[in-house]
Amino acid sequence: MRIFVTGGTGQIGTAVVNALHAKNYRVTTLARSDASAELQKAMGATPIRGSLTEPDGWVTEALDHDAIVHAAATFESNMGEVDHELVASLLKAAQDMPVERKIPFIYTGGCWLYPEAPIIPITERHVLDPLPEFAWMLDSIEELATCPSFLLTVIHPAYVVDGKRGTVANFAKSLKEDGSIRIVEDPETHHPFIHADDIADLYVRAVEHGGDGLLLNATAIKSATAGDVAKLVAERLNLPLQTQVVSLEDIQDQLGNWASGYGRSQRMQADRAKDVLDWSPRYDTIEAIVDACLADLS
Repeated sequence: MRIFVTGGTGQIGTAVVNALHAKNYRVTTLARSDASAELQKAMGATPIRGSLTEPDGWVTEALDHDAIVHAAATFESNMGEVDHELVASLLKAAQDMPVERKIPFIYTGGCWLYPEAPIIPITERHVLDPLPEFAWMLDSIEELATCPSFLLTVIHPAYVVDGKRGTVANFAKSLKEDGSIRIVEDPETHHPFIHADDIADLYVRAVEHGGDGLLLNATAIKSATAGDVAKLVAERLNLPLQTQVVSLEDIQDQLGNWASGYGRSQRMQADRAKDVLDWSPRYDTIEAIVDACLADLS
């Protein structure tokens, strides 16, 4: 089985490529630069040169695969326009596919497409209320769902963490280097979490399942507060806990308006993924998640 992956050097994409390669699938990745191509080769993938911003040069080759995993976004101010152009190119190229041919297509959404929900955990039946900066995803999903050649599965990840990227690694690095952990807005803000290895396993299962019109939340725990994660990181590193609360305005100035999502308090569950795909996260407590991240800290 040949699988095409966008975002192959991103956090989710890297984990997915590694998981697919471990199961002896042949993985092709989109590489924007020579450096990205070398990283992807080291993971066992076959990179093709191309960019999200110029999809016409590679979408036909992507459609020649047995499945597509879209796990890339630019996180620039024009990321919605870029994704819409990519989807439009895919749909146009897919018109030339044989009617009987169907490709599993895994699209990456996110927990920030859901509203604030600090008490009752979000399920896939929950009403959507995306951050304005990510509202374009709903249009992309709707457009992809109209394509008869795609078997569409949409996955909404929680906060993805590992030893290199994400909340836990950032907290640990900040505490070790600066002596304090920066928390956005409020230490009592709830966030759902999942380790990168566990979400990669879910993506592989989704590819193998090949379901159509399937929506899955991806989280290993319903939630942990930012303050509790910071406390746990400090305890595991045997360092005194010092926190610095950062305003939404400051984090937006640093990263972009999309970063206001860090102030959105949410709990989320993933029972559908467990039921439909027989998926079970290996790291299913915040303690296990933090320990796994710190064991692989770089």
